[in-house]
Amino acid sequence: MGHRKLFILAAVTLFLAACAGPKDLIVLLPNEDGSSSGVVVVENSKGEIVTLDQPLAAARVAKGGSPEQASISQSDIDQTFSGALAAQPPAPVSFVLYFVTGSTRLVPSSDENLKNLFEAVAARQTVEVQVTGHTDRVGKVTDNDRLSLRRAQAIAKMLTVQGIKTSRVLAVGRGEREPLVNTADEVSESRNRRVEVIVR
Repeated sequence: MGHRKLFILAAVTLFLAACAGPKDLIVLLPNEDGSSSGVVVVENSKGEIVTLDQPLAAARVAKGGSPEQASISQSDIDQTFSGALAAQPPAPVSFVLYFVTGSTRLVPSSDENLKNLFEAVAARQTVEVQVTGHTDRVGKVTDNDRLSLRRAQAIAKMLTVQGIKTSRVLAVGRGEREPLVNTADEVSESRNRRVEVIVR
């Protein structure tokens, strides 16, 4: 569902004061940080529309009726869509691991994050792992390309050695092209000597 840009559409039965009957309820869920996850336009066959562009914005539509703005709380969502929410895969999680200069050896401060990575992968039934290696700007571009790939492959191998079952592990190297901290050429920067891991 990609960065959780999603909405939930489900047929529910609502009993209103003036009428009763089935209606569709459409809810725009927020991103994990609570920000807006996009825009959903609800349109009926007559071209009448309601635009949902805020977290927890909602609309109700009866068959043949006009879409109507609706208010809904997080607790309402949890109750109404409990089945759909439970069926969702866990949200992606990311980890950053740092390396000793010029090597594929982790710095000691990354040990805890490595342990957390193993636990996150092991806790999921089906898993895809993207491992992206990076370097600082010290050395030749071609050497850094190779080093960044070796770093990514080293982490991917650690996952395999742990016996963690994954459906796919993708290891790539980006060299010095995507620094976390912009520096001049030949400047040593520990925060750029890293591997970024996304677990889906």
